Amino acid sequence: MNININPHTTVGALVADDFNRAEIFEHLGIDYCCHGFDTLQEACQKKGLNPSDVIARLQATHTEGGAPQFASWPLDLLTDYILKHHHRDFHLHHDELLQLVLKVEGVHGGRHPELHEVSRLVAQSFEELDSHFVKEEQVLFPQFYELYEAHEQGREPAPFHCGSIAYPIRQMMLEHDATGQTWDRIAEITENFTTPADGCASYRLMNQQLYAFFKNLKEHVALENHLLFPGFIKMEQEG
Repeated sequence: MNININPHTTVGALVADDFNRAEIFEHLGIDYCCHGFDTLQEACQKKGLNPSDVIARLQATHTEGGAPQFASWPLDLLTDYILKHHHRDFHLHHDELLQLVLKVEGVHGGRHPELHEVSRLVAQSFEELDSHFVKEEQVLFPQFYELYEAHEQGREPAPFHCGSIAYPIRQMMLEHDATGQTWDRIAEITENFTTPADGCASYRLMNQQLYAFFKNLKEHVALENHLLFPGFIKMEQEG
């Protein structure tokens, strides 16, 4: 951990520096995804928390948890992880999760009409994420690997058809914001993925999997916004 923990540090940077802190923010209800660029002071104000108390908890996280220390990873390894964990898991499992949501909507939608909005938002988000991941896989990440190899070999990288990586990165971050807002709404509708008393085992499984998906999505956004993207922008600027 190298970052200075103070009220003016952004919550996204704090998580990127040590992902064990994500669990503390989850517990406190602090959003390090859509509002990862909020300072700790701003995030605490939104939740009525004392920044000093939160800082004390954050300073203890190095003795807890077992999250990888992503901040120490080389950028090509971090890119590999995002592709082989976040992207691959999404491609393999998102359709199965959507089918579960549709099944629960079909059985319980009459008594719980909020499931219709959940179903619509999940389907919309998955369609948008599929497009988002394809753009990263086919456009942005190949240039990341080229930048990294050129940097390691001490040569100029091959020209990028977008000019600078800053342009597609800006678009990816805008899409992160939109996706995060969608999942914040899903969490709100489901009362933070809580199964009602009359919910069946499939209903509980749906909420468990939606919650796990959202947490994984937050990791994806935090890794890219606060480690991967700024790391490669710096590398490109340094030449």
